[in-house]
Amino acid sequence: MKKPIFALAGLLVIGVLAEAALLQRTRFDPLRLAALFESLALLLGAYVAFTQTDFIHGLRKWALSSPWLAFLIPFSLLIPYLTLALCTDTFSFRALAKLAAYITVPTLLLLPDRIRQAERASWRDFAAMLSLGLPVSAGWLSNIWVWPEDIYVFRPIFCVCVGAYAFLVIRNLKNAGYKLIWKKGDLVEGGLNFIAFIILAIPLGLALRFIHPHAHRVGVFAFVATFLGTYLSVAIPEEFLFRGILQNLLVKTFEGPRRGRYGLLLASVIFGLSHLHHPPVPNWRYAIMATVAGIFYGNVWRVRGRTSASAFTHALVDTSWHFWF
Repeated sequence: MKKPIFALAGLLVIGVLAEAALLQRTRFDPLRLAALFESLALLLGAYVAFTQTDFIHGLRKWALSSPWLAFLIPFSLLIPYLTLALCTDTFSFRALAKLAAYITVPTLLLLPDRIRQAERASWRDFAAMLSLGLPVSAGWLSNIWVWPEDIYVFRPIFCVCVGAYAFLVIRNLKNAGYKLIWKKGDLVEGGLNFIAFIILAIPLGLALRFIHPHAHRVGVFAFVATFLGTYLSVAIPEEFLFRGILQNLLVKTFEGPRRGRYGLLLASVIFGLSHLHHPPVPNWRYAIMATVAGIFYGNVWRVRGRTSASAFTHALVDTSWHFWF
């Protein structure tokens, strides 16, 4: 439990220092600016803490002691929203209700299975995954963290924390590989699969008229900043849901020596179908390309067993598409 506490303390200090630096250049109200940074630091603290095995075990011990405690613990994730909303006069009962509902549904769905370890998928697992993914795709969690404007990054971080509690703590799902920091093997395997995907995806994308290559000069800072932002706010959340949870459970559910392959392919198809809602709806071209990409992301996760590895490939693909396709 010490590492998550130190991580949270470090993020709080960074928030204070960042606020002090910004106040030298802007005219934001110090209280509101402090609330923004501390709210983000609290969420990031939980985001990082769920990567720690000791933290998961500590929460699970509490969750096993009482079903009421297991249900109530994740509502502590409302504190970052209340910190920002109350200090910036942007509090909304509607927004609070949305966040509370987002916590309640997957928690209640998985609560009956909290005693047992997840050895195969059940209908409640799929319903919980849908309750985590659908509100994001439908935009139901927008306009919640709204000072100084609607800030996107809070949403995926909050969603990952809720999903991590539901599946890693209550459902006791093993081998999800929820990690943020790369190891050398993550970069090697992720890079090789990125190259393999690009070799296949460019001709396929051109044939489908999905991509339109264009020359675009990109500075190193712009590329790195976009990559890191995509990695933390898009790649990690999606890889945790589709690989760490979905593919993981599918592999556990299938039987036989090819269960890893079947789980990878089915998770990739579902990942592809989740992109149909992008305009023009139904965007079948996007679904095909996302399915192919999902195969490579899933292969990285299969080999490395870490979301940091598959998210590295995912972020490279999204960043390259953003600038050059």
